[in-house]
Amino acid sequence: MTQNIIKKLIFCSLWASATYAQQVLPLNDMSAFRPIKENWSIVGNISASIDQTNSTTTQPGTGILSCKNEIGKYGTEKDILTVMEHGDLDLDLDFMMAKGSNSGIYLQGRYEIQLFDSWGKKTAKYSDLGGIYERWDESKPEGSKGYEGVAPRLNVAKAPGLWQNIKISFQAPRFDANGKKISNAKILSIILNGILIHENVELSGPTRGAIVDNEVSAGPIRFQGDHGNVAFRNIKYKSFNQKMITFSDLKFGVYKGNFRTVADIEKIKPETSGNGALLNWAVSNAENEFAVKYAGKIKVPDAGTYTFSVVHGGNTQMNINGKDVFKNGWLTGGQRQASIELPAGEVDFELYYWKADGWLQPSLGLYVESETVRKHPLHSPNSTLVGNPTSPIYLNPSTEPVVFRSFMDINSGNKNKRIVHAVSVGNKENLHYTYDLDNGALFQIWKGSFLNTTPMWNDRGDGSSRPMGSLTLLGDEPLVNSLASPTTAWSDLDATYRPRGYELDENGNPTFKYDYAGANISDKTTPSADGKMLNREVSVKGTATNLYARLASAKTITQVDSLYIIDGQYYIKVTEGTVSVRQSNGMQELIAPLAAKVAYSIIW
Repeated sequence: MTQNIIKKLIFCSLWASATYAQQVLPLNDMSAFRPIKENWSIVGNISASIDQTNSTTTQPGTGILSCKNEIGKYGTEKDILTVMEHGDLDLDLDFMMAKGSNSGIYLQGRYEIQLFDSWGKKTAKYSDLGGIYERWDESKPEGSKGYEGVAPRLNVAKAPGLWQNIKISFQAPRFDANGKKISNAKILSIILNGILIHENVELSGPTRGAIVDNEVSAGPIRFQGDHGNVAFRNIKYKSFNQKMITFSDLKFGVYKGNFRTVADIEKIKPETSGNGALLNWAVSNAENEFAVKYAGKIKVPDAGTYTFSVVHGGNTQMNINGKDVFKNGWLTGGQRQASIELPAGEVDFELYYWKADGWLQPSLGLYVESETVRKHPLHSPNSTLVGNPTSPIYLNPSTEPVVFRSFMDINSGNKNKRIVHAVSVGNKENLHYTYDLDNGALFQIWKGSFLNTTPMWNDRGDGSSRPMGSLTLLGDEPLVNSLASPTTAWSDLDATYRPRGYELDENGNPTFKYDYAGANISDKTTPSADGKMLNREVSVKGTATNLYARLASAKTITQVDSLYIIDGQYYIKVTEGTVSVRQSNGMQELIAPLAAKVAYSIIW
């Protein structure tokens, strides 16, 4: 329970919620950018070669911003800037790098987040994908002109030609009434391909290559276009002013007892009382059988819709401007969220928090946001910290593969499923995967660290573990099936399926074995030595006929040279077997007859 509370509270405190819709930078034409440069265009589709340097192919249409520029022909005149200017900003976009290409996203045109083809690099530098580029001072001695560049925590770059995602949360520099800078710009967070690679990085000034060296409250987004081919799509953003909601004349009272409702609390007088600037359950000086009542005013900067999120262990009830925002509700650490229309100025505020369950850790957090006000806390930092937090238990391979049994949860879109017979395999090449023994499915792969086993091994545990890298889901459906014809729809395995566990080779790599439809099937996946792909071999013995292997099921499967691109997320390269792409149930499927062996690589 403790670990779940920590996880949920940290999530709530770090990331902006999705309550307010992001604005979309339109990519129907070039009108969102200034000035328009000949090396940039709007296209409908794009692909990039994984082998040929700086090679991309485009098709007419809309929705994708494409840059084509020969490597070596440099100049800032090849960059483009958005018409939109921003201060505080949350930016979310997809991008594609050509092989060997280099680009960048300049926040306010001044602070560069590096985009680079860093696929397969063991150690990332500030100049690699996701790095915060260095500053530059020509007056410094040779060898020290560049400074303050920040490398990403780890390299989670995908192969060239695949779509990648980056989420940047930026805080603009602050200035006083006379225009003097009083606080530096800051990268609050960067999430690259699902992994947090930067957090709370202060920027003392513009990075190298800034459009100008001064700092401002607002500026455009600048996309670098002079270091090779690159593409962008799904450019979404939330722009914020610097206003906040604050408390005024906030008072608290502490009550001791086992309460179930606010009426129970109001029957007695508070034992202690006082004033506070922020919410904090710790004013109770107790961890159980207590209640805290806060009452005062909140200052609303502008009239509008405000969304409040409360996280707590125990019960809360909250009233703002005479309206019940949260009625009496009990939580073990998750969050409740509600929106309310508020006028500008001061409005009444009242919140009760109480806890009666001795096994539950006390915690109380309240966050607020609007379309223009960035999500921020109205509580003290220690009010959401759980006492005696559990030290995480991590599992990583060393020289040999690690084969680990646990439950594994799949969370994808509306699909939430627990795999109860999951086997995760970790490799020193930092390419890992999980296999489902119940249906012979290789259902997820990832780069980076291996497993967080805290949920399994802490206290009583729940039997599950969590991948710690940049995760790609492949689908939890059987690889092998018996089809009456090549057009027969894929289905669940029948009663002839019998898992036979796995065997380890001399290097510790497992081969999974099962029987199906009269065949004995062996399924082995190993990482390549360069850490760029997983190689899978599926072989069959027996007299079974009409067996097929489905290597992928996706919305789009596109062939480029000898590779198949699966939904733009990973490649499949078939090294043994004959494959074809078919339509089935609204999806595209890559299938191959399975007579003796099918072998292929998963590249991402």
